[in-house]
Amino acid sequence: MAFSTTYKPLFEVELLHDYFLNDGTTAFSTLSDADKKKRLKLIDISEFIEIVPSQGTLDKMAGHKIVFKKHKSGLSAYCKLVNASQNTPFIPIPSDFKLTFIIRVADSFFGNYTELTVGGTNIFFFGNTKPSTEGAGFEYIAKSTDSTHVTDAYQLSAAGTTALLEKLKDQNKIGVFGIIELTMTGDNSDLSILTTLGDLRSQLPTFKIHFKNRETFWRYKRVSDDSEIFTTATTNPLTKYGFIEVNHAGDKFPNPSANHLIPDNNNFFSEIYI
Repeated sequence: MAFSTTYKPLFEVELLHDYFLNDGTTAFSTLSDADKKKRLKLIDISEFIEIVPSQGTLDKMAGHKIVFKKHKSGLSAYCKLVNASQNTPFIPIPSDFKLTFIIRVADSFFGNYTELTVGGTNIFFFGNTKPSTEGAGFEYIAKSTDSTHVTDAYQLSAAGTTALLEKLKDQNKIGVFGIIELTMTGDNSDLSILTTLGDLRSQLPTFKIHFKNRETFWRYKRVSDDSEIFTTATTNPLTKYGFIEVNHAGDKFPNPSANHLIPDNNNFFSEIYI
């Protein structure tokens, strides 16, 4: 007797960062679909972010035949189905079933090139249901079709951070930058992962966490005596790929790396020694 096991995608989360995706001053979001595909080949989220399921989520997924997959630009979850002709999970999934994924920063310079207030004690939260500790204006995780960037509005309150960390076990509590928490039934129907009947949706729920790159003033200095040559009059975006032309007194100047950032009140400066 022939036997086959059918798994289908349950949901997907795209992780994007403009530092890696923008082409100089040209924003990734303005590129053609063909050029976006080319830029996406440049990104590997493991360069700056680590994502792992919590221990509790690993246990839940094993019990419901759900498989977690990481890829270069995000993560996916696959669910075992009754058969290939239906979208019914092999093991029924309750509507309040939650999957939690821990985000840790993998690059020590992440805060330099990311337009966020990082380094605090409160963690970022990306979910399709709102924590009870947060106010009405707290942001939901974005859908892939949204033009939303991650801002400080995704940071939990102190009470929310404490409550969430208390739910994590042992090693899961260490070095948490953010949490992705997805419930099968979201606060809004368009954020839900399953249908009201508990089946997989015909259109794959695809969410997005899109980081914006930081813009800085570029200050050029002499290696010989540390004196300033000039500082750009306006800020420029930091990007890993692409080039922004900077001209001064008839000369062209290089772009800075993201390794060295100097905060000054509400401004940030990138220094380039030549």
